Amino acid sequence: MTSNISVGHNIQVTYDSDPHHDRSESVLVANPGNAQNMVGASKRFADPATYQFSLAAYATFDGGLHWVESDNLALPGPISGVEVVGTSDPAVAWDDEGNAYLVGLPFPADSTGIETLGICAYKSSDGGRNWGPPVVIHASHNDDKQSAAGDGNAGSHHRGNVYIAWDDGSTLRFARSLDHGATWRGVANTPAGSGFDRIVENSFAPQVCVAPNGDVYIVWITGEEVGTDIQFVKSTDGGESFSAPSTAVSGLTPLKSPPLPAPGSFPELPGGSFRVLTLPSACVGPDAAITIAWADYRLGVSRIYYRRSVDGGVSWQGPASGQLLVDSQRTLHDFHPQLAFDGARTIMCAFYEFGPTPIANLINVVAVVDENLTLSFGHRVNITDRAWDPSIDAPLSHGDPRTTFIGEYFGLAASRSGFFPFWTDTRTGVQEMFCARARLLGAPIALEHQVDDNQLDAVFVDSEGRVNVMWVSHYGKWQGPVAMTEPGYAVPGTPVALQHQVDNNQLDAVFVDTYGAVNVMWVSHYGKWQGPVAMTAAGIASQLMEMTPVAP
Repeated sequence: MTSNISVGHNIQVTYDSDPHHDRSESVLVANPGNAQNMVGASKRFADPATYQFSLAAYATFDGGLHWVESDNLALPGPISGVEVVGTSDPAVAWDDEGNAYLVGLPFPADSTGIETLGICAYKSSDGGRNWGPPVVIHASHNDDKQSAAGDGNAGSHHRGNVYIAWDDGSTLRFARSLDHGATWRGVANTPAGSGFDRIVENSFAPQVCVAPNGDVYIVWITGEEVGTDIQFVKSTDGGESFSAPSTAVSGLTPLKSPPLPAPGSFPELPGGSFRVLTLPSACVGPDAAITIAWADYRLGVSRIYYRRSVDGGVSWQGPASGQLLVDSQRTLHDFHPQLAFDGARTIMCAFYEFGPTPIANLINVVAVVDENLTLSFGHRVNITDRAWDPSIDAPLSHGDPRTTFIGEYFGLAASRSGFFPFWTDTRTGVQEMFCARARLLGAPIALEHQVDDNQLDAVFVDSEGRVNVMWVSHYGKWQGPVAMTEPGYAVPGTPVALQHQVDNNQLDAVFVDTYGAVNVMWVSHYGKWQGPVAMTAAGIASQLMEMTPVAP
């Protein structure tokens, strides 16, 4: 079935009338045990002119419709005798017991974010409403660019583990917790941060991700601006050991200066003043399929390229330097790719697209999907319902008036409920966080299947988010809402009983299958019938497809 992407309303997550409180560089991850619960984080500035900020955390419990911001996060005490004044570079992960972990990068006063102090982790056991004090995992003045991932996979032998990867200069660092955050260690029984000394000395911006079977991958580019390869290591035993470094991509063209201008030491795209870098993004789907994406300047314009392995990194498909994700107008630059896997068969890549409009040089959030892991991304759609201006209320990168900051990445969560981009937006005049839900939906085709003299006519979502079923019998047209177990959603695989009797046919259940398709089941004197319903982009009117009898 060919699907379309339905994008919900752009929902404002944060509200701050103070233009000093800019928010950017965000992350968002869904609770593996409750897809309605997601935790996000971002930088929250106190003085954007001097690049002073710390991390803020957000949570939703209804699939992104409403959000709460936690109280200010506590700062670690002095690290190596130096006072901590803020935290940076948010990363979030979940374990298998519903605990969320926010990983931060502490920094000292007067560093303007250049000098750091180490890696710390916060833990929340109530879905992200409240956070405990930070635990310092590693101390170094060169720590940077951390990422985190949790193993919440039911089929994994290492379920519950939480993993963190980061750079210490150009050395890859790694830590993991096997006891829900009580303790942290490195590879095997080494201290946290250890295991890759003299093994990986060319790491920049490592991304850690976990496969459905529990395998752990760490992917990095071989240097800031100068790196032209992407390499990885893999663990099949929960971080006890890793493979030797291997190359996934070779010969890419990073965003760098030259040819890009860099008045404030960071590359900038033509027409913009915000800094950009090539950072890899990675995710792992079923059947050992790992996908890597990055921003590339080989065409003289920034584009997203990607490469995939379907055998756990043994071999890689397509050209060694990657293949183009999707083309865009020549005047537009695509950058900051984010990858996420929905737990079924679909991968989304969301990215920023920057370029001229009749108003100004603006940014849209754009997404494409690879449905059923076909190695072909399509179904391009704008996530933003209006473009935003990166020059509005922009912090000065490290306090340098020549270069501004909108973040080096943004959030993208995924679950069976859909995909949730989580981005910076300036439509209010202040850098705020926004979110939207995107999901695959079927083509809008009328219902045709006849059961006895009753015809199932439509399935739709009313203004209150309730799924309704409508059918016609010789008594007239009937309609009834389906009680939902969670606001706006039916739980995958969980039937919701319907009691309304129509003639001698009884509508039996409506449920969402493991691929997110709405199914309708009913009983007639011919037996029990069931079929998936393909929803339209608006969630209204649908097709009942491939009706098949099932055992009564």
